[in-house]
Amino acid sequence: MGEIAEALRKANEPVDGSDPQTDAKQPLNEETSGEIAAALSRANVATAASGSVEETDEAEVPEHGPKREPVEQPAVIPDSLEGVIFHVERHRHLGLRVRTELERTHKRSIAVISANRNEGKSIVSCNLAASIASVTNERSVAIVDLDLRNPSIASMLNIPVPVGIEQVLQGRAKLDETRIRLREPEIDVYPCAQPHRAAHELLVLPTFGPFIQELESRYSAVIIDTPPTLLVPDSTLILRHVAYCIAVARVGESRVHRFNEMLDRVPSNKVLGKVLNNVPTPSHTRDDDYYYYSNEEAK
Repeated sequence: MGEIAEALRKANEPVDGSDPQTDAKQPLNEETSGEIAAALSRANVATAASGSVEETDEAEVPEHGPKREPVEQPAVIPDSLEGVIFHVERHRHLGLRVRTELERTHKRSIAVISANRNEGKSIVSCNLAASIASVTNERSVAIVDLDLRNPSIASMLNIPVPVGIEQVLQGRAKLDETRIRLREPEIDVYPCAQPHRAAHELLVLPTFGPFIQELESRYSAVIIDTPPTLLVPDSTLILRHVAYCIAVARVGESRVHRFNEMLDRVPSNKVLGKVLNNVPTPSHTRDDDYYYYSNEEAK
């Protein structure tokens, strides 16, 4: 579903320029996320309000999405997405589980969160949106860049941003003016045009709640990229209006105590599951085992 983009290759590389494959093979110390898989199994990730996602061989995907009113054509349609990588096959099971749970609970929005920078949440957001779109027969998935301090979705997808969602929140633009339609995969992107240091001021505007509600009325799944949870209060503000979240950690980058601290700040009934990415695997299985997904209830 597209070629490997230079932008996403760079996004997967550590900021210090080291080789991610080399780092993945090195032993992790007791603080790094080599132990996060164990932490995931201990953390409470589901309550009666959210339920659990059962492991099945075949996941049922409802054929009918939400009814939507016709909207105007987008301001920008990229001619191509050459170089953009979507690891759809690697995320297919995750996408099926998330879509099934959204349908079961009649919810439509899910934020992708991480404790700190460089843990892969933006890449997971893109691939989650693409994988859900790949198992539906209509354009019913949106990805929204709410990392307003350091937006990256548009640059990762190599698309221009004439109008950003921050202008919608400020009342200076209509929602349809920001919508960018991707042809393959069929997802709608709502990007941010400019970084905002005081992003939290936009997230507490009275326009933010209706903004999320409008997106939920149009799409069966709204995937939201967020800033690092422990660095700024933005994710907490976003989750006031979003149904669920998925917590992301990265092998060799994430710290167990920071990951657990993030979970303590998030309402447990909103945590749908966790993703541990960049997991080192044998070469013959690497294409299939890109992430570790957990949604076990605490015992």
